[in-house]
Amino acid sequence: MIDYPDESAFELYFSKIYGPRWLIMRQAFSQPGFKIARRNLFFDPHVWTQKHGNWVGEELSFLPNCYHVNESVDLQSLDEILLPLYRMDPASVVAARALQVQPGDRVLDMCAAPGGKSLILIEAMCGLNIKSQDLSVIDLTGHFVANELSAKRRHRMMTVIKRYLPKEVRSLVRMRGEDGSRIGLHEKHSYDKILLDAPCSGERGLFDKLIEIQQWKEKRTKSFAIRQYALLASAFMALKRGGRLVYSTCSISPYENDGVIEKFIKRQKKRGGDDFRIQFCDQKNLGEATEYGTLFLPDKMGWGPIFFAVIEKLD
Repeated sequence: MIDYPDESAFELYFSKIYGPRWLIMRQAFSQPGFKIARRNLFFDPHVWTQKHGNWVGEELSFLPNCYHVNESVDLQSLDEILLPLYRMDPASVVAARALQVQPGDRVLDMCAAPGGKSLILIEAMCGLNIKSQDLSVIDLTGHFVANELSAKRRHRMMTVIKRYLPKEVRSLVRMRGEDGSRIGLHEKHSYDKILLDAPCSGERGLFDKLIEIQQWKEKRTKSFAIRQYALLASAFMALKRGGRLVYSTCSISPYENDGVIEKFIKRQKKRGGDDFRIQFCDQKNLGEATEYGTLFLPDKMGWGPIFFAVIEKLD
């Protein structure tokens, strides 16, 4: 980890928020992020057992269908029509599963790239889950919109879709490149489930960039929060009554996490809106409960950072 001045705005801001814990968190951020390999449920389970069941490590007891795997294994180079594993942060798996997608749902992933969470949602939409992996009963009645504003990131995600989903499932997926903050204006009450993995400060990526640390100002995280709220308001408009929305970031700043949810609640109530509730998720002590959601920080479990909160639109 780089050395940067203790009086930097970055250091002062986060040490004020986390207190003595901040020193431990800084050390945790200097370590590589913990990743697992999540099994692709569209990959034939019989082939999995025969060809790949031996070289992955033990399945995580607290996160079914996820495995320890040798970091030297190049998953992208495997000679398979569909790739069997997708490497990702365990907290991202928890956040995606919290959306509780059901077979036949109409689903929107508003800021979808790189695509790991989308794969989890698409499997559930097609009726595959950690308990049911029968490929003969795939449900093809759902509809999935993977929206990503960045053309470069959208192109990368299209590659992920091709490498992990069978052709008949890919036909259910529509790639779009719209500004997510405008989707709700022309698609009101259109989706059963919406994942908003919002663009954020991503502080983990700053720890080895001295110049960015030195130039960091509190207004950076406030600017992200403004954009995040616009996306969240749009997502809620696009959500059907009775629908479920998961808002997530990889930030450690309260402005971008609970702060965005608090702003959403205040704005809704100011408009007289009482058609929502914050749904708290029991994560079996996997994450830390915040005022409105769940936060995973690397000093506790090596995961994250990931924050997510669940909002339900009432009937």
